[in-house]
Amino acid sequence: MQQNPQKPLREYVENIMVALFLALCVRTFILTGYKVPTTSMAPNLKPGDFIFSYRLPFGVKVPFMTTKVAGQLPQRGEIVVFTFPDIPKVNYVKRVVGLPGDRIELRNGRLIVNNLSFQYEKLSSEILGDLEGSENQILLQESNRSESRSIILQKRDSEKSFGPIIVPENEVFLLGDNRDSSDDSRYWGTVPANRLEGRVVLIWLSLNWQKKWLFQSLPEVRWERVFSKVH
Repeated sequence: MQQNPQKPLREYVENIMVALFLALCVRTFILTGYKVPTTSMAPNLKPGDFIFSYRLPFGVKVPFMTTKVAGQLPQRGEIVVFTFPDIPKVNYVKRVVGLPGDRIELRNGRLIVNNLSFQYEKLSSEILGDLEGSENQILLQESNRSESRSIILQKRDSEKSFGPIIVPENEVFLLGDNRDSSDDSRYWGTVPANRLEGRVVLIWLSLNWQKKWLFQSLPEVRWERVFSKVH
């Protein structure tokens, strides 16, 4: 029996279409990639980091609508991707520090949530070496009984205070880890929970454009950050 010469081509096209459809579903509903452009989340996310965010915890978006189903609130301390209602095509990355009903205050740069102060421990600033202005920054471990992360403050005594405020219902309060170089909820307010796009879970590639090789044309790879979990 003679084989139809068009059958292998048709199967090839069908396989490509199925693969593209599955990739689109994964990107739309499960896992999405982003590039970090600024230092606002340093040292945990640096410019040139390529990250994945996990979308399912914050609900599934109904196609061609802004409505989400089966969504839930994030946990305090999670790094999230989100959008603003007035510029929905631009993604931002910050850390959740306040949930609905929380009382948030910063006193001289130190975070206080529900009248409980975070504790601060100075760390080695070696990992800040590839960031601009690192000579004027200090690296601190910010922690309480349930959360711990590295943050950056300026070396000068910080007198920046904020609040207190109470986070509204169905909204979250977000801060950048690079506290003195972050535009966040201190300036533009809390963010509706339905604007959360995903939880950042992984750095899959990190490029340092401050250091180049091959005739100064290609960035150096931060190998220690490749396929590292985000905390």
